[in-house]
Amino acid sequence: MGRVLLEQFTARGHPNVQANHKTTLEFTKEAMVSMRGDCILGVSASMAPAEFSEETKNLLRSARDFVLEIRLASVIDEIQGRGHPDLTLDDDHEMVFRKSNFISDRTVLVGCNKAADDLDSKIKLAAKNHDTELLVLLYVLD
Repeated sequence: MGRVLLEQFTARGHPNVQANHKTTLEFTKEAMVSMRGDCILGVSASMAPAEFSEETKNLLRSARDFVLEIRLASVIDEIQGRGHPDLTLDDDHEMVFRKSNFISDRTVLVGCNKAADDLDSKIKLAAKNHDTELLVLLYVLD
């Protein structure tokens, strides 16, 4: 099964990143986060769901399978999830990837096989440093 790149964005680390939530993973355009945001992996994200192309939004609403790839230098982790017909994808600050089927304006993928707590420990540790830049790629499986 092949994959087609739909979107890519960057996010930075932050000292308050916990990345230990068991059911969600989040990236935010905000530059600062509190310790309460335990699902956040990256801040100052270069993109939000409202900025996705119309093609990407339509594919995400088709309930197909997707892969979110998170890259930190030579360390790569992947999350598999699916789209859903009820996704609005109109949040302009935050994007959330969920193990559950809960949908909000921030939701990009549901039914994911990983959340923040499941990510590679090297990525989670590096995300506590503001100098860290993560590259995140969203693929559709074809």
